Amino acid sequence: MNNIVEKYRQSRLTKEELQQLRMQVNLATDDEVATEMHAHWQEEIDISGVQDKAIDAIRNNVHAHIAQTHAPTLQRRIWKRLQQASVILLPICLIALGYLGYRQYRTYNNTLVFSTGRGEQVNICLPDGTQAHMNESSKLSYQPNIFSDQHREIDFKGEAYFEVHHDQRHAFTIHGTDINVTVTGTKFHLSSYPESPTVTLCLLEGAVTLRSVKTSEQIKAKPYELCSFDKASGRFKIEPITGEDTAYYTALHHREMVFHSTPLKQVIDRISAIYDIDIQLQNIDENDRFTGTLPTSDLTQCMIVLSKLYNCQVNTNEHGVTLTRSHADRRRQGQGNNG
Repeated sequence: MNNIVEKYRQSRLTKEELQQLRMQVNLATDDEVATEMHAHWQEEIDISGVQDKAIDAIRNNVHAHIAQTHAPTLQRRIWKRLQQASVILLPICLIALGYLGYRQYRTYNNTLVFSTGRGEQVNICLPDGTQAHMNESSKLSYQPNIFSDQHREIDFKGEAYFEVHHDQRHAFTIHGTDINVTVTGTKFHLSSYPESPTVTLCLLEGAVTLRSVKTSEQIKAKPYELCSFDKASGRFKIEPITGEDTAYYTALHHREMVFHSTPLKQVIDRISAIYDIDIQLQNIDENDRFTGTLPTSDLTQCMIVLSKLYNCQVNTNEHGVTLTRSHADRRRQGQGNNG
């Protein structure tokens, strides 16, 4: 990977080489990713001004925090999350080191803007501690010179899972094109894409107030309720959600994709968008239904699940990934279905 990364740094990659690098990053093992990240941190980031005792203190605090749990399962879960995140962290490090030709944030008229493109997901931590787990094609903005513990307001469009820092005295407000959302401290999933005919908010914890920008009509929601706003009629609707629904609406937070009886073609299209890679099916019925959960930060794991479920081989090349099932396997499946 070193040679192609070096060309990336010098902005000399062709379009085909860029696609190849993306695929290499997504398919790399955890050890390979860790080695690559460590090498470039050592090469590009100057920590000569940081005292050793400060670095040791940070390390000791992390170790102490984990040790306090006395829970090996939690440690494994933390490590698993770090491993899954590594595939995302490397591109972020590449961005920070100047490899990519764009930035995930920019400033404009004293406004800080975070945006995601097709297939991109990013976690944003606001100054008050609020976290936004943004999905693709989303934009979040706020004015850092105004935003404070006393004035918590942002503009948002797209899709995100919010964990709002609790402050009973100072509300947190999300301004959208069609509705405004006001909370004090809560967890919820918000989908507010401009091209969608509806805005939806699924509340998992706390309380929220939704207000129509056009009519000023407002409605309050309780935990485990789904609020829908129809843009054409300007009407709100509230309905309860089930445990299965909860998994779907918290998927962004867990970096997962949740599917329920979804045509395989749509599943493949979703994976392709998330990882920005071309995936083809050979001798596999794209109308097959898929129910399950797949990670959004581990392409290899996605391919393992699909290969086992559909009894197929995974082949990679410079153009992308192909899932192939032999004709004999397909005939056997067809005979089984007919029986």
